[in-house]
Amino acid sequence: MTNYIAYTLIDISNTNESKLDQNKIKFFQQQNLNTLVQTIGLRSQPMHPRVELQMAQDVANLGFGKQYQGLHTVWKMQFSIEHSGVFSLKDLLDDCNGIPIYTELEETTELPSKCFETHDSDLTNLCFEHYSYWPV
Repeated sequence: MTNYIAYTLIDISNTNESKLDQNKIKFFQQQNLNTLVQTIGLRSQPMHPRVELQMAQDVANLGFGKQYQGLHTVWKMQFSIEHSGVFSLKDLLDDCNGIPIYTELEETTELPSKCFETHDSDLTNLCFEHYSYWPV
């Protein structure tokens, strides 16, 4: 197993809402999560994705763009893949860059590009870390 953690400023809350007319915000939160999981799944099926909400996190050392300073809500998604070497961190970043998302949900910062940003040094809002084991 190869383990990854995605950190994002985009609301990817796991709401399990599948109907737009039930709760619009929860539906769009779920769609953002689905989009991220499906994008990762282009190369290998992410297993057991688990999303945690981390409120009031100092984003200075998480790899986000220069535009994002101070304390913000960060969504952390842990997932594993079965096959090592299927993709690199660069592959993940390349695949996710520019993928459209819904904004103005529960984010604590403005996301001007309305997409996952992984390459722009000012606007990066999605980062990945790779682990051969789960960090404590």
